[in-house]
Amino acid sequence: MLTDNRDNEAAFAASDRSIKADQVELKGFNRTLAEIEWLLLVLILVYLVVPGTDVDAFAISMACIAFGALIIAFRYLNLFTSEARWKLTVETVGMIALTAFAIWHTGKADSPLVNLYLLPIVFSALTLGKYMTLAQVALIMALYLHAAHGLLGDAFFAYETFSNTMFNFAPFVLVAYLTALLAADMSFARRFLQYLAETDELTGLPNMRVFYADLERERIRAAREGSELTVMMIDADNLKATNDRLGHEVGNELIIRMVKTIQSALRGSDLVARYGGDEFTVMLPNTGINAALEVAERVRRSIEHLSFDAMGEKVSTTVSIGLATYPGMAADSQELLSQADQAMYMSKRAGRNRVTPHTVENLSTA
Repeated sequence: MLTDNRDNEAAFAASDRSIKADQVELKGFNRTLAEIEWLLLVLILVYLVVPGTDVDAFAISMACIAFGALIIAFRYLNLFTSEARWKLTVETVGMIALTAFAIWHTGKADSPLVNLYLLPIVFSALTLGKYMTLAQVALIMALYLHAAHGLLGDAFFAYETFSNTMFNFAPFVLVAYLTALLAADMSFARRFLQYLAETDELTGLPNMRVFYADLERERIRAAREGSELTVMMIDADNLKATNDRLGHEVGNELIIRMVKTIQSALRGSDLVARYGGDEFTVMLPNTGINAALEVAERVRRSIEHLSFDAMGEKVSTTVSIGLATYPGMAADSQELLSQADQAMYMSKRAGRNRVTPHTVENLSTA
């Protein structure tokens, strides 16, 4: 059960960056939607004062006031402080309702305001996904057909009339479809760029920017819960010799195999990242120095027995490992990493292929 909880915590931590990105995206969407909502109000109100229009200005004005109250409640009275897609959905449905009301009182299906339906359609397609967009387009189509029936009466059901009505509505469906495709492409591009920004190209591991963020979050949690957090620094002992003798392609293969070996020796809640070159760093949440030593020895032995053939030669390596634990030997994340790095160099100086914890004793002899 404890292992399951740790794995769940790791999954939550891995998704936290995506959640934060979504929150930033939602803030941008909220600002954009606010401008679109005020634009919709202005366009409707401007139409009311256009010379020669015969409309029920009072009813439309009351509807605009009610919609304005909705905007103020959502955005300026702090009734709903956190960004959420359900808020965007409610507001876009409110835009559809206001537009339908204005259309009904300004000529029904012949109203010049019919094109205002494009505002919620485009915004929904860009932000709410294809299924919500499909639902809103279906709602708009029902309202449009109702307006056409109100204008045409029983003639609406004639095949030619109904066909023309549907043909007139077709551009709205086309805009929704094309905009949803564009939104899907933009979303894929954003996720791919995020992946490139957070991932080491060769190994597929998180880069140090991601590792630093996760380490600081775990350190704060450890301080709050009174638990321990250990960082392990791993450095290959003879990668340079392999690169010089057999080439970087073989060296890269050795790094990839090392990564797989390291990962196989860790728990699901642990995080390994490429520190640079042939050096890796591992975060071990809820782990004291004794348990971390067992993990480090397991990693060291696994890599010691790692080998493969390349260009007629047997390729293998060993690693030097350093450990440091919070809060016993470090006050913050940066110091924790620094001490693990120092301990790793102690392993190097002591003959390599060994594990060294950063303790008061070895600190005095460093």
